[in-house]
Amino acid sequence: MNKINNKMNRVFALLICFFTYQSISAQVIELEQDVNADTVISNFGKNRKHFFSSYIGVGLLPGQIDNDSIQLKSGESTRFSYGLYYKYRVSNFYSIVSSLNYGLTQFEFETSDPVKYNRLNVNDVNLEIANRFNFGKRGNRIGNYLELGISGDYVFHTKLSTKSDVEDPTANHTKSQLILTGIKYIEKPNYSVHARVGFNKLVITADYRLSDLTNNEIDFDLPPLAIGVRLDFGA
Repeated sequence: MNKINNKMNRVFALLICFFTYQSISAQVIELEQDVNADTVISNFGKNRKHFFSSYIGVGLLPGQIDNDSIQLKSGESTRFSYGLYYKYRVSNFYSIVSSLNYGLTQFEFETSDPVKYNRLNVNDVNLEIANRFNFGKRGNRIGNYLELGISGDYVFHTKLSTKSDVEDPTANHTKSQLILTGIKYIEKPNYSVHARVGFNKLVITADYRLSDLTNNEIDFDLPPLAIGVRLDFGA
């Protein structure tokens, strides 16, 4: 009877060892599996095939008007823009970029007393397409790049405003303002070229308008060059 009990104990111990070994082996195999092997890599990202982002930009128009009768205030004509862009990665070095943005260009004209300011605002929507050449290490960043492209814009609203001091002591007011909209001497469609140098979030920009912003109704054109910076929200 004791012999039978000893044999049963040995069999039971062997079974316990067998199932313990199987359990440990299964856990080892489970831990050694590559959980990323069946994961689909996303095509969307800063350095993936597709990427969407937005930006805000500000700039100055350093040029002047080639006309003796009217001048711009030095360094005070500005441009503001806000836009969305899509980047398609062709290779690690080269991408194609398209952008849609809103722009506001403000031209500040020289004035004399009693005029406080004479200001022309030009609002437009702009469509850009560009070649982007990437350089340097990027990782999970937009990185550094040079971008060269062309753009077309459509002016949808213009406003010329003039504010003056009223020096007549008999008047019931001290300031007067004249606002004109729908300025007819501004050309609605325009086209430009641009160059941008990006350092991840910060982008240095230069835009040069190839078409005349004014038509033949007046005898001057407005400066074509705008230099500024952009902040890329997706970087």
